[in-house]
Amino acid sequence: MHYALVNLLRNLGAGLRLCSFRRVSPLDFRIDYVQQLLLFALSAAIDIAGDWFRALPPRDFSWLGAGPELYAAGLLLLTAALIAIGSRQRHLALAIPVIALSSLPLVQAIHYIPYLMRPGGEFPEVLVAAEYVIVLWILLILVRSIAVSFTPMPTFGWLRAIGGGLLLAAPIWVGGAFIASEPWWRGHQDEPAMPTTDMNAGAEAVLAAQSFLLDHVLDTLDEERSGQTDLYFVTFAPNARDDAFRTDAEAAQKVLNTRWNTDGRSVVLVNNPDTLLTAPFATVTNLRETLNQIGDLIDPEDDVVMLYLASTTAASGKLAAAQPPLTLVELGPAGLKQLLEESGIKWRIIVVSACDSGRFVQALQDEYTLVITDTSAGGSAFGCGGRAPVTSFGNAFFVEGLGKANSFEAAFGIAKTKMAEREQAAGYTPAAQPQFVMGAEMADKIKTLRKKGASGATAWLSAVPRG
Repeated sequence: MHYALVNLLRNLGAGLRLCSFRRVSPLDFRIDYVQQLLLFALSAAIDIAGDWFRALPPRDFSWLGAGPELYAAGLLLLTAALIAIGSRQRHLALAIPVIALSSLPLVQAIHYIPYLMRPGGEFPEVLVAAEYVIVLWILLILVRSIAVSFTPMPTFGWLRAIGGGLLLAAPIWVGGAFIASEPWWRGHQDEPAMPTTDMNAGAEAVLAAQSFLLDHVLDTLDEERSGQTDLYFVTFAPNARDDAFRTDAEAAQKVLNTRWNTDGRSVVLVNNPDTLLTAPFATVTNLRETLNQIGDLIDPEDDVVMLYLASTTAASGKLAAAQPPLTLVELGPAGLKQLLEESGIKWRIIVVSACDSGRFVQALQDEYTLVITDTSAGGSAFGCGGRAPVTSFGNAFFVEGLGKANSFEAAFGIAKTKMAEREQAAGYTPAAQPQFVMGAEMADKIKTLRKKGASGATAWLSAVPRG
């Protein structure tokens, strides 16, 4: 065993030179089946440790993490065998896996470093871009691993190495299409890749119900009232597998319906296992249809549409979207702006509660829009570190704010104060710094509405510009 460990250290040293693009030769590696098994075990150990850092506490170990690990190992061995046969160098079937696995541990470890600082995986754009750099680095390592394995170098050796490297990277390109990417550790926000019952979003009965639900909800929306400013309200919760998002969306609608006169003019789009047959899915397509329908119903020069977005943030920086087993498009600031422009909705109030909501402000703000977010640009919302419910701001703004206050500005002030108190009590730093950014025309619109409210026509907004 001592001899095997010495050879393992030697392989890792040679692999370090290969992945850092220094000079290395096949003779620097010790290639045998024992080393192959030890390197597979080391790779799995790194992933187990990395998934532990990625998961939010409390954590539960899951043997399902072995599935993707064994799948990737099988593809590596199969691809190496195919390259060996195609190159007529049988030793490649063993040499390629050993050399590649010796060269990847550093990249694996670097990939998990951000999770040490920010569990849960909500990162700023620079770290999201770094993911692509790591993928390119892995590809170059695989190409070089094959080139180093050739003895002798065949005709068009580097072209063969590039083609082989692309094949070895198959788990990156197509892995998710054949097997779910299950982690070794599940955090408190993680859900199984598929619902535990036979009823899921892909079931025929659910799809049949969904084709009716959205049409029914949109067909029953009340038309705008001539001579009176109407408020329409839409909630969009695309990753509501956590029941907190669903209850938050429903609570927001209840507050708006009872205190802000949106009853008959509000829609909830939500992805949750408990609402498969009762609420339209929160998909980009459904949101587009909803906004377009409202755009047709309202007086665009007078009526106001309020949109509440509640979700976690995906690695892409967009709102995470999940309704297994469906594959959903994620919605970002640019996409949302396009949907609003296409709908013809002029007066907009947009509330975003997500782990990185601040990035929505710059894309959406204009003279006719009020944008409210629970973080500053590049900031992280209270709750994203796993120490509080991720919907804290939504609850504070709608239930504690709009449920009691008589203006949006006052409701925002209540929510901001509540969040600061909770952050301070939990020792959460840095502060999330919620934003309230309103265009000048919207400020005038609100003043006009307030005057109408004083005469009895409507009474739902009074605020001054802030931003």
